[in-house]
Amino acid sequence: KTRKSSRIFHFVTFSFKFMKHMPSISMLLLQQLVLITVFGGTAIVHPVVFADDVTEPAIVMVSGMEERNSTINTTKMDVKTTTTMPEPREDECVHGSGVASVISPYNVSTTIERVLDVVRNAGFTVFARVNHAQLAHDANLFLLPNEVVMFGSPAGGTPFMQDSALMGIDLPMKAHAHEDTDGVVHLSWNELSYMTTRHGVSADDAMESRTTRMTVMLEQLMNEAVKGE
Repeated sequence: KTRKSSRIFHFVTFSFKFMKHMPSISMLLLQQLVLITVFGGTAIVHPVVFADDVTEPAIVMVSGMEERNSTINTTKMDVKTTTTMPEPREDECVHGSGVASVISPYNVSTTIERVLDVVRNAGFTVFARVNHAQLAHDANLFLLPNEVVMFGSPAGGTPFMQDSALMGIDLPMKAHAHEDTDGVVHLSWNELSYMTTRHGVSADDAMESRTTRMTVMLEQLMNEAVKGE
């Protein structure tokens, strides 16, 4: 009984010495004191390293060679939640970061050909077509199917550049098609409203009306390009 009381006395003394410096585990120490009194175990201090590099002790109760309680896990964890977005339908336009996209039921080459057809029929001029995958192949590199076309109309684009010359870095318009690692083909284009905001184009009624009309037209053209037969 005297030896048991001595252990408790030394443990209490030890506890109060560092309890002043580590108040966050004072309740833990009191719990262990009760366990020692009830079970007659021995207190052993194990360091536990927190995620923020602060080290505090955790107490494990053992009696002889048998561990009565497993190591107390006091590691602080930052729980991050992720949101799984549903896959868009083929006819659903997805907007984000200044880019709008739709899924195409065709391969990349066919998708681009269909884009060329619809923009030409709408009166736009096609200025260039770039096959990134072919250029990568020519450089002995691999790239999944990836193409972009540039098209536009001087009558439509010039008023934006008259308002902000920097619009010329984003004009003419571009339509981009690529195949992802799952074999899904995406058709994407820059959103005109994003570009006008980016380059500080005037927000007067006339310019906003022009932006809205062209935005709606572009979305209609891109959706027509990926429409099933």
